[in-house]
Amino acid sequence: MADDSLYVGTMEGKLVGYTLVSEPRLAAVEWWRFPPRGEPGLFAIYGTPFVEEGIVYIGAYSGKVYAIDGAAGIEIWEYPRDGFIGPIVGSPVVDGGTLYIGSSDGKLYALDVQGGQEIWPPFQAGGDIWGSVAISDGVVYFGSFDHKLYAIDAQTGAPVWDSPFETGGAIASTPFLHNGTIYFGSFDNNFYALNLDGTEKWRFEEAGNWFWGQAVAYDDIIIAGCLDHKIYALDAESGDEAWLPFETGGPIRGDPALVGELVVFGSDDGKVYALAAATGGERWHRTLEPPTQVRAPLFPGEGVVYVHAFNDTVYAFEMEYGNTIWSVTTSE
Repeated sequence: MADDSLYVGTMEGKLVGYTLVSEPRLAAVEWWRFPPRGEPGLFAIYGTPFVEEGIVYIGAYSGKVYAIDGAAGIEIWEYPRDGFIGPIVGSPVVDGGTLYIGSSDGKLYALDVQGGQEIWPPFQAGGDIWGSVAISDGVVYFGSFDHKLYAIDAQTGAPVWDSPFETGGAIASTPFLHNGTIYFGSFDNNFYALNLDGTEKWRFEEAGNWFWGQAVAYDDIIIAGCLDHKIYALDAESGDEAWLPFETGGPIRGDPALVGELVVFGSDDGKVYALAAATGGERWHRTLEPPTQVRAPLFPGEGVVYVHAFNDTVYAFEMEYGNTIWSVTTSE
């Protein structure tokens, strides 16, 4: 989201720009889509668009990165100009004039946002990179299907740690940085906290399945969803459970969202839940109609949470009672 505009990537491979209007009622009105209606899509857009200074950046499963004018929906540049890289699953991240994005070819790319040129040669990991990067103090952190979490210099692409941190499974989640600690989950069913030098601070080993989405933090509580149908709340310093896991009827794949004092998340059981972030107490839940799953990250607004469901529908829920403010389909 940027100002009164909402940008959504779709399974049809379209980027859709919506304008939020308040008259005669609050609603989302389609402003443009890229590529335009009637033209073939980009195969699929799994990642969340990144918006900065009126430019929308996306990565497509077809193996290209695009910069799109946020007002007109017109392409500014694409990378690579000729051919394709590996399929892109994660979201682009822009920091200091550089766009960072990983690919299923196992490479992390750093591109100049002005024209899409490479800043440094792509960094080669040992497996697919499906998550997005986290950046802090000039260091880029990301995980790979080779079971490793990497830290590389944002300016040069050179490794910062003597060796990457290795887990027992693939890493598809995006690292989350909070108070000088790196938090992430793995397909080994463990959730990790690392110091910035790559040494382990603690690990949580009580989950029953993979961690897929990125965590969020409320005060010093780290909250993360898991494919074992549960959302976990862990003390940031010790890794102890801050409140009992909350169980849903399906896997939790997407990133939760914090809106005020509530943590909101979706599940493959077709419901959206809102819990008190401090205690884990349920405030409300809503069943999506028609029945569908929630696998994409949720996006927080001011007193509103936006949910992109598997049925090609975007919902806006108000936070007090979870009532639907509006919904709109992204399909043509």
